[in-house]
Amino acid sequence: MSESESIVCPNCSERSPAGYILCPYCGFDLTKILRQRQKIGITFKERFSRIWRSLSDPRDSKILFNEIGVNPDRLGVLILLYLVSVSYSTATVGTLVIKGSSSSWHDFHFFYFLISPWLVGIGFLFLALFGWLICTLVIWLIAKTLGGKASLRDTYSIVGYSFGPLITASLLISVVIILLGSPLEIGDTLSSSGYGIFHILYLPFIAFCAYHCGNGLQSGHLLNPTYSYILSGTVAGGFAILYLIPVLG
Repeated sequence: MSESESIVCPNCSERSPAGYILCPYCGFDLTKILRQRQKIGITFKERFSRIWRSLSDPRDSKILFNEIGVNPDRLGVLILLYLVSVSYSTATVGTLVIKGSSSSWHDFHFFYFLISPWLVGIGFLFLALFGWLICTLVIWLIAKTLGGKASLRDTYSIVGYSFGPLITASLLISVVIILLGSPLEIGDTLSSSGYGIFHILYLPFIAFCAYHCGNGLQSGHLLNPTYSYILSGTVAGGFAILYLIPVLG
């Protein structure tokens, strides 16, 4: 084993094999040393690759979040949150367009349906940023009490990239709205056909967000897998309840 492929533990001075995040001899956390070695600039292509992987293939989630845990990226999170906001506003604007349409495709206005979601997304971005900050603070504080190792700044990256599945959810809902061709009434509840469909379709994707976050907590915070999934699942469940309260009301 070459010296470049191993790490000298600063605690016990033993040489650990490459790829270990804990010293196999004394259990010392080697994450900071790994980050110093691997801390390289992230290109926009790599950022969008991370975003795509966060929403396209859940099986790749553990590999992705191991990468994010070693080399966090908060600019990529901001891009992802804006894309989440645009995808959500696409579903919202699509609903309004269909509601104001007397028939179907020939009454669609190009600007409102294709352009305005990118503008409306700026407004939704502030809500997404608020949710990101709150979720990160809650998860970081609880993770630290459970023995978590990651800093607050690193946790921002873990939680932020966990929101990727919400893009898929919003785009799927947009397709459903178009195919149904019927407006979702403001007064609809879960017992009726309107917003019930709109909200229920989000629930399994929120579960995917919790799964992503659980993987990230294991790699970034070095938390026990059980603690990781319970913590991320609890926060996601609380978010889902808050999301559904206006509908249930």
